[in-house]
Amino acid sequence: MALANWYQLLSQDPGEDEVQQFLELHPSMIPGGSGDIGPGGHHGSDMGAVFRRPRLIGGGRTFEPDFMWVTHSSALVTPILIEIEKPSKRWFKKDGRPTSGFIEAHDQLNDWRSWFSREGNKALFRNTFLFLSDKCEDRPLEPQYVLIYGRESEFRLGGGHVNPGELRYKRDQQRARDEYLMTFDALRPRYDHRNSMTLTMTAYGPEAYAFSPVFGTSASIGEGALIVGDPQAALARSVMMTDERRAYLRKRWAFWQEDERKKNAAPDAIFFRSLGIE
Repeated sequence: MALANWYQLLSQDPGEDEVQQFLELHPSMIPGGSGDIGPGGHHGSDMGAVFRRPRLIGGGRTFEPDFMWVTHSSALVTPILIEIEKPSKRWFKKDGRPTSGFIEAHDQLNDWRSWFSREGNKALFRNTFLFLSDKCEDRPLEPQYVLIYGRESEFRLGGGHVNPGELRYKRDQQRARDEYLMTFDALRPRYDHRNSMTLTMTAYGPEAYAFSPVFGTSASIGEGALIVGDPQAALARSVMMTDERRAYLRKRWAFWQEDERKKNAAPDAIFFRSLGIE
């Protein structure tokens, strides 16, 4: 159903804000959440969370990617910064040269790369976006940059180019080692991203914005649930979810918050928990 709604939206020539709003409610469609982007990240992100329009504040200019996962593995922390554009924008002009829209969008990845290269910014990033107690401080940051741009139809016969296959090859050669370029047609709900949520990072810490339609709680969310706080507004905003399911998730969220408080109050005690997604 989500995929059908996605293609219906794309067929209506949506603006960038409309696409942003759709993906904020369907975080499983945003690439990068489970090691599918970059050299690491197969442990996923904390709480399965992707940040919506996070602000990179530090030395130099301030930037605001459209989305950002922060995944990790035993060896790396992998911030995955994502830029989206209006889907109808084209990659190449009729003469085969890149359009100004693509050049400008692609250059934003260079802006983010320069931000991470500035002295002190990586430490600021850790303090802001690695919000759980295990901040992986001994693991290096290796950011990856994703541009989602245009439609796959441009690279097929009838897409406006004499030799679309050659331009597809040229497109694929545009990316640097730490970059990923893809069209909006490549996005689809991923089963391994199903237990995901969208967060907004505020001056007071992370706040839940929306949950994946099939989100489930578990024994592992207690610490994060305490930090994120009340999920009621995010559950009300979530789509393709019954009122009964929303009420159940809020109840279980509160249960794991209280469980975490008990654990913090008695750090030497032994707690038995059932594992699995509820």
